[in-house]
Amino acid sequence: MVSGLLLIAFLFFVFAQAAFTRSGAQSAADAAALAAAHEARDRLHERFVEALEGEENLDEVLDARDFAVVTACSEAAPRLAGRNNADVISCTPVGERTGYTVGVETRYTVGRSVLPGTETQTAQAQATAVLEPLCEATTEEDDHIELSCEEGDWTFAPDDEDARPEPRDLFQVHLED
Repeated sequence: MVSGLLLIAFLFFVFAQAAFTRSGAQSAADAAALAAAHEARDRLHERFVEALEGEENLDEVLDARDFAVVTACSEAAPRLAGRNNADVISCTPVGERTGYTVGVETRYTVGRSVLPGTETQTAQAQATAVLEPLCEATTEEDDHIELSCEEGDWTFAPDDEDARPEPRDLFQVHLED
């Protein structure tokens, strides 16, 4: 009876180790997806500045659709996954919206246990982060721009760098379920 209880205790321990490994993979996937989306948001803000200078269409930039950034998957996502002891195994832009789905695999295993094969078993997880536009242009004139945003309105001269909204003011980044 004691040996049966010990076996059950060891099995619970194995499941706890597996849950810990899976949780670590999910944390790494979440961080990597958010990093990729933040990188895209920063590059989209650069396009916003170009739109203020007349080089881009302001409404299209603020809509944040169909915008992909190479560095999001090649630099941002792997950097954050690595900090969480995982490797990116996939990183793809999300359909029509600006965002990324990132898959990761842990660099560590469940570990040795009473169940054979766990010493080589890693965990994989996937997460999706997207950008949601927060503003729309209500007035676009040479001397001033007016934006209507969820957190308030902005009025500024296109060439006034100090008055321009920051990336976080224009786009919200969040994980999708």
